[in-house]
Amino acid sequence: MDDRQLRDIESAAVEFAYGAGQILLDHFRKPLRVEFKGRDNRNPVTDADYAADAYLREAIARRFPDHAIISEETGSTEAASEFTWIIDPLDGTTNYLHGLPVFGVIITVVAGGRPVVAAIFTPSIREPAGVVTHARAGGGAFVGEERLDLRGELAPEADRMFGTLPVFFLRMFRFEKAVRRRLGDIRTSGSTAYESAMAAQGVFDYIVFDNSHIWDVAAGVLLVQEAGGVVMCKQGRNAKAWLPFDRFMVEGAGDSPTAAQLRDWRGSLIMGAPQAAPFIADGTVHRRYRVRRAWMRLKQRLPNLPSRPSPNPAP
Repeated sequence: MDDRQLRDIESAAVEFAYGAGQILLDHFRKPLRVEFKGRDNRNPVTDADYAADAYLREAIARRFPDHAIISEETGSTEAASEFTWIIDPLDGTTNYLHGLPVFGVIITVVAGGRPVVAAIFTPSIREPAGVVTHARAGGGAFVGEERLDLRGELAPEADRMFGTLPVFFLRMFRFEKAVRRRLGDIRTSGSTAYESAMAAQGVFDYIVFDNSHIWDVAAGVLLVQEAGGVVMCKQGRNAKAWLPFDRFMVEGAGDSPTAAQLRDWRGSLIMGAPQAAPFIADGTVHRRYRVRRAWMRLKQRLPNLPSRPSPNPAP
């Protein structure tokens, strides 16, 4: 792998992100057929998702026929290649369905478990055709042609921070007092594409993702790192500490996970400005649901017990 090869892949990823973005814009605020992947009418999928997905898969296969592809919507393909394209053709579908222009297209290329190219399309109030935030390993991060640099951001104690948390984050984690007092202003946008692009651009000082899929976060990892930011990660069943991100690790996969193995990756990440992300990570710990865990162990022995114990965590 050399820089010229990555330049070619990055150029293609930017082109494909714009192309899929135009499909989404063409369908935006128009009647759509909606399906649901989850129970209780959760995880919607629309005609726009499938149209953008078909475009991306065809474009990638035509330009890079030997590369593997993972799509959130249509599974994965295996190929004898060091490169795997990971795509989310429409991130933020609920926002999109309700006419909220906070959504995006996420494209990442992974080699050896590490993201090496990223491109995220998002709508823009300044650019009718939207913008693409993109990066390649060792080549820096850009929004359009503008280079991004997070290294001049202020320390957490020097300014009021601006960050994002997922809706259910506080059910699984809690903040130590020193961090809790300095979280600043918090938002939940409903789109990891949007939040990742904004973090790389320095709009958000930090962003937090809990138990996320690889197609949601892989591009943001590279964008933030190449912009000079920091990514802290918890991955694996028994992970307790937040560690600087190195690669996507899948249990039993070694240093070069396959596309199918990468598809199974789940993890939690905190990323953003160089001082903000480690500061948030240092004061963020898992909640200890001792009563619930004891109840679940008892439930395994006595299956006729009620299924849900008290929701209150131990202090």
